[in-house]
Amino acid sequence: MNAFSRRVLTGALSALAVLSLPGAARASAAQRVETIPAPSLRGNLDPAVARLNHAARLEANVVLPSHYDEQPGRRWPVVYLLAGVSDDASAWLDRRKGDVLRRAKDLPAIIVLPEGGRGYFTDQWLGGTRKGGNWERYYLDELIPLIEGRYRIAPGRANHTIGGLSMGGYGAALLGAQLPSYFGTILGFSSLWDLEYPAVETLVPALVGFSYTRQWGRLRGPYARAHNPTRLLDNYRGTRLYASVGNGQILRDGPFDPVAAIGSGAIEYFGWFDTQWFGQRARRAGLDITVAAHSAGYHDWPFWRRELQSVIGGYGLFGEAPGADAQRSAFRYSTMAPHGNAWGIGFRFAAPTTEVATFTRRGQVLSATGAGTVTITPGAADDDATGNGTRTDCAFTATLPFERELPAGC
Repeated sequence: MNAFSRRVLTGALSALAVLSLPGAARASAAQRVETIPAPSLRGNLDPAVARLNHAARLEANVVLPSHYDEQPGRRWPVVYLLAGVSDDASAWLDRRKGDVLRRAKDLPAIIVLPEGGRGYFTDQWLGGTRKGGNWERYYLDELIPLIEGRYRIAPGRANHTIGGLSMGGYGAALLGAQLPSYFGTILGFSSLWDLEYPAVETLVPALVGFSYTRQWGRLRGPYARAHNPTRLLDNYRGTRLYASVGNGQILRDGPFDPVAAIGSGAIEYFGWFDTQWFGQRARRAGLDITVAAHSAGYHDWPFWRRELQSVIGGYGLFGEAPGADAQRSAFRYSTMAPHGNAWGIGFRFAAPTTEVATFTRRGQVLSATGAGTVTITPGAADDDATGNGTRTDCAFTATLPFERELPAGC
């Protein structure tokens, strides 16, 4: 046997010895990432309209926890992490950006990192057509059902969290408000919390490259109000809210661009006041909110990845929300969505509504204000935003405004 052959044999035997050690099993059970196609099959997103950061594809990165494959009978909590304007589904994985595999190492949960484009996770107004840039509908009607069907997700609001940074933080607040039966915790890092806050009309176009009105219609108009977290406080009742922000001071963590840092500091300084304002309003409304206003931190990844790690180790990504039940007998829920799920009450409008619709339930009495004709079907599953509840025996169609007593058990 020549020297080369001896080296190959020695190496092979060494490898077999390592694989036989207990530590080898642990290594094979480490976190892993799946990249899955997540196309819009219902026409919600037209690449020519939605302005994807990677127009050729819609996909999601899914981080599976250690031992996911080795424990086929186990179900896991899930956290959706949304990125900002210029990033895509890879941003949270990038070691220079979110570095999520290190910051969330050994987290016993599934982490979903989806595409967000530049649409603020909103069904864009688009002059009133509301077609082709329907990010809300893509997430609620397509992506979440895809993830629920493909992976073993634990049931219960306490096991479902949505969070994000900047535009993604706003998206987390909006989607969490639309589907409170599913998300028990909402996290916002350097988020936009109030669409009516001074300078938002000029700041948003500067960041995304198109106008406020293209996105939400006129300032303080019904569509903008229906997409303003500060106007949706009742939708958050029973949900854990976490809002963090820096004061614009620079953090030195990783590569540093002093010119970019100046702009990022200014944006974060604006966000400081917006976040504090939202926090005050939320506390006055009696919501469960934690505001982490830091004496340092600017609008960039060094701050956000620190915040993620801080939340994991402190506040907690998951927890028992004040309202644990996905179907509630008392709530107030506002929307302009064409269909959805108001705490287990499925609703579907016959045509896009032109006014904010507010559903209120007190015991067995369900009422609604606004305009339009809607079909109500109770018994919607906590993750089902299609408006199709299971209790067809309790269903009815009515024109807003209305007040109706639901049959017992509905």
